[in-house]
Amino acid sequence: MKNKKGIVLIIVGLALIIGALSLTLYNKYDEKRAGAEAQKALQVIENSLKNEQTDSEPAYKIENEIQMPSVNVDGYEYIGKIYFPTLDLALPVISDVGRKKLKKAPCRYDGSVYTDDMIIAGHNYITHFGRINRLKYGDEVIFTDIDKNEFRYKVIGTEIIDGKNAAALVSGEWDLTLFTCTMSGRSRITVRCEKIQ
Repeated sequence: MKNKKGIVLIIVGLALIIGALSLTLYNKYDEKRAGAEAQKALQVIENSLKNEQTDSEPAYKIENEIQMPSVNVDGYEYIGKIYFPTLDLALPVISDVGRKKLKKAPCRYDGSVYTDDMIIAGHNYITHFGRINRLKYGDEVIFTDIDKNEFRYKVIGTEIIDGKNAAALVSGEWDLTLFTCTMSGRSRITVRCEKIQ
């Protein structure tokens, strides 16, 4: 009887180990895939930025409440790119948020760079926003829109917000907010930024 119980426990233990290993391998694969897709979209965006040449005043400075322009890449609308010099990381930004979209690239959660209140959500993949917790006070963040307008920010704070407290993400007078899930998924690592004049 003891032998049968021991064999069952060993089989269950092996099944759990195999399940955990499979989940880990799938997560690594998914992270690598997401990084590759984001870089592919970033390349298309950067090529479109190079092709646009203009000497006129930016449209967002002329028109009030202008929508951020976008470019379509593989069925997704992108509003620009975000660059973290201290992390040596550049990523495209999708125009609006959605579960499927977050698996491709960071997404605008709310606001606009033109009204100094943009919030960007990103998956916690290392190839996406998984390292934003390493940003320190004064680190630079650069957002470039599809019309080649560059907006420079500096990090002024980092906080952990409860995942159920969506109001805390949009509260306050922040020029740029970036957030991602913690590893547990219960909280949000939130980076607040101020525009560099």
